Amino acid sequence: MAMTCIRTSPTSIWALASISLFIDTFVYTLTVSMLPDILQTQMGASESTNGIVTTMFGVGSVVGSICVGILSDRIQERRWIQIAGAIIYSISGIIFYFARHYYQILVFRLVDGVASGLACTLLYASIGDVYPANLLSFKVSIVYFANNIAYTIGPVCGQRLFDLAGVKGPAAVVIALGLFKLALLWTFAKDSLSIRSRVHPNAYIAAVDSSWDACSNSSKVETTYHVVQNSISIPKLLLRLPVVVSTMAIFTSIGIQCMLEGLVPLHLAEKLNRHHDGGITFVILGLVFTTMVPIVGHITDRLIEWRGETMRYYVMMFGSLATIAAAILMAFAKSFAVLMVGYSFFAVADLCMFIPAQSAYGDFVNGENVNSMARGYSIATVAWALGAISLPPIGSALYSQHGFSGPVIGIAAIPCSLCAVACLAFILRKN
Repeated sequence: MAMTCIRTSPTSIWALASISLFIDTFVYTLTVSMLPDILQTQMGASESTNGIVTTMFGVGSVVGSICVGILSDRIQERRWIQIAGAIIYSISGIIFYFARHYYQILVFRLVDGVASGLACTLLYASIGDVYPANLLSFKVSIVYFANNIAYTIGPVCGQRLFDLAGVKGPAAVVIALGLFKLALLWTFAKDSLSIRSRVHPNAYIAAVDSSWDACSNSSKVETTYHVVQNSISIPKLLLRLPVVVSTMAIFTSIGIQCMLEGLVPLHLAEKLNRHHDGGITFVILGLVFTTMVPIVGHITDRLIEWRGETMRYYVMMFGSLATIAAAILMAFAKSFAVLMVGYSFFAVADLCMFIPAQSAYGDFVNGENVNSMARGYSIATVAWALGAISLPPIGSALYSQHGFSGPVIGIAAIPCSLCAVACLAFILRKN
């Protein structure tokens, strides 16, 4: 009885989604910190191969998210696909454990990317399944809170494990985390679509097992059927203005964040003579992200409750314009302290774009009552991956030619301005 109530609770889905994203981010950051040592020191590969390895992860994420988004909505299944994703994590760890050549590292990153794309798509889709429209921002922010913790501690843990046990130490952790996620899903998770039939009785759903009614003091086991509403394909979703604006915001926020992660340490070392402060910089950024993410999520939900859906786009527009302001402040900073103020302000502005945008897909699908939750979040995952693999190389290339200030302002201003205009277009259209 108690276990049934746990497995059928929306809170359990929310908690498992947070743990899943923690595992996903921890696996990535755990292994990324040691790749230069493996590729350049042990395998003798050139530095350019590091970018190819990162690109392979992005390719895997794109392929995994699109395929699972279409498949999950079509067959009306979340849990078993997530279990398969946990197994794929462990498989990637086994590949990494036995990796001795460059091509094996590429295969590891590709498989890890597929598992990541699958996990990120379905963990957000599962939250959207079990919570009502316009109340997802805080839920998403807590999931992202888990991401920030993993992002902060992952590189440190990975480097320590690598120093102690070589590649086999981090690889064993990856295998163990995949199995741990498998055990959690197997023990505590029920398919979010079956929980959705209780939370949203008139929402899209196919045939669901109603054995969870034990939680409501009923021992009767039966199958309930609801009519499946029309689904929206990925190309047609991309024509909907809320999806377009949210996709632009995620691409912009993640792309600029990843670009700055590469450029700020270079700028600190070359222009501000702070050769050993790169780690401190990321700790400060991680603390700001971790502290502010639930606050931004809570405020966004309250604003939407107060004044309606257009407030989401006011928050995103503010985030876009504030990101430009933060980039200008960072570009002209003459001291480490001022740069950190600008970087911290950027973190808050970045969250004001990302959190409302990431929650918008689930809110849109719930509002339209269509069978496209996983497809929507596959678009979000693809936008995340494309931003992470496209803007950083552009920033690095421009940095080598023009320094820090121009590229940072230019790359921030163009996509953020487009995002702000898109938000304004949505607001004017709604009004």
